[in-house]
Amino acid sequence: MNYRNKKAVMTVRVLLGLMFVFSGVSGMAAGLTGMEGKIPAPMLTTQMQLWDMGIFQMIKITEIVAGLMLIFGFLPALALLFVAPICVGVIVYDLFTVPAYLISGIVVSLMTAYLGYAYWDKFKGLFERK
Repeated sequence: MNYRNKKAVMTVRVLLGLMFVFSGVSGMAAGLTGMEGKIPAPMLTTQMQLWDMGIFQMIKITEIVAGLMLIFGFLPALALLFVAPICVGVIVYDLFTVPAYLISGIVVSLMTAYLGYAYWDKFKGLFERK
């Protein structure tokens, strides 16, 4: 089976991009209109602290930009470099605050890993010794 099938890569890329754009836009909207009642209580205090420091906005804007890059196929390997640390952060954050949300982080991370494999030729240079 060819795991680098163009249609499969494009489908996963667009779906992942849509997930990140939706997450970024809804996160910014929730932050601007108030997060109470929209997210579970254990996450509320941490996200409010991240919002007050400006980190939450930076993450959400990165999600929106990287998501749009993935949707339109504009430098998708660079977009994957933007979202890879976010995926790790989501898994760790969900693991320690609300483990019930862990499955969404795992799905997004698996999609990112698949695209990392599909675009491996672009990333090879990062792991070569000079």
